Amino acid sequence: MGIVVNHEARRRDILQKSLRLFAEQGYHAVTFQKIADRCGIARTTLYTYFRHKGDIFDYTIRLSTVELAEKYVEISSAPLSASEKITHLLEHVLRVIFRHRVLLTVILDYVLSVQRTGRSMRKPIERHTIGLKAVLRRLLKEGMAAGEIAHQPVGAATALLYGIMESAILRITISENAKFDELKAMINQTLNGLRAKT
Repeated sequence: MGIVVNHEARRRDILQKSLRLFAEQGYHAVTFQKIADRCGIARTTLYTYFRHKGDIFDYTIRLSTVELAEKYVEISSAPLSASEKITHLLEHVLRVIFRHRVLLTVILDYVLSVQRTGRSMRKPIERHTIGLKAVLRRLLKEGMAAGEIAHQPVGAATALLYGIMESAILRITISENAKFDELKAMINQTLNGLRAKT
């Protein structure tokens, strides 16, 4: 009788081991053969799951993006005030960021290495961040209309909240002592500054 392979479990195993390898050696130093060796499978077997290492990288980012998008929809439709929705949304993003520290390290390495070649990463980054910015903008408008968030330029308020998340991402990626509670407090302090004064 043949061996039964759980393909989804193997795909997850390949993703995890590839990310570790990318984090250890840098995206560009890792070859498909190195990934196959780390996973203990033949390179031809690896091709069954992914066409090239860029597929692995893109698939991992896509999984994280889909997870976040589903949560955006869930939080946006929850029976909460706009400021509570923003708080829940940013705290969830923060949790995801902490959970995917290795991925963030790989992304940072990849972005920096691509930029060193003179290519711009602006469009790919915008493609992956546009959803969060759109949800923040919509929730800020909702909060202003309800009188719970002070009237102000929505673009600037969105950029402020997004900038806080960028700061958190950088701190989590490069600092070994980043703490969830400190970053959560930073988010809450910023949101308190945006709230309408009563």
